[in-house]
Amino acid sequence: MGQTKTVSGLSFSEARIGTVEGGEYGLLVWKCDQLVAVLTQIDEEAYSTKGKWFLETGFGLLSGQHKNFDTIEEAIRWVGRHTFPESA
Repeated sequence: MGQTKTVSGLSFSEARIGTVEGGEYGLLVWKCDQLVAVLTQIDEEAYSTKGKWFLETGFGLLSGQHKNFDTIEEAIRWVGRHTFPESA
């Protein structure tokens, strides 16, 4: 955990997110050294969502958004499109 990866101007830190007992696998999403989103991988059998990704919380332009994504790639693309533009 804690490993940082970078894709399309976003960087990611792996984390355990305390949404359920024992936590869920998650990613902290950073843009320009600012935390913009927390994504979790759903670990529930209910509603056929296991393995999908959920926007637990967003900051700035993502505040108040809660979305499900089929893949982490889809989630990353969406976050990248909906956050503030990078400064020139």
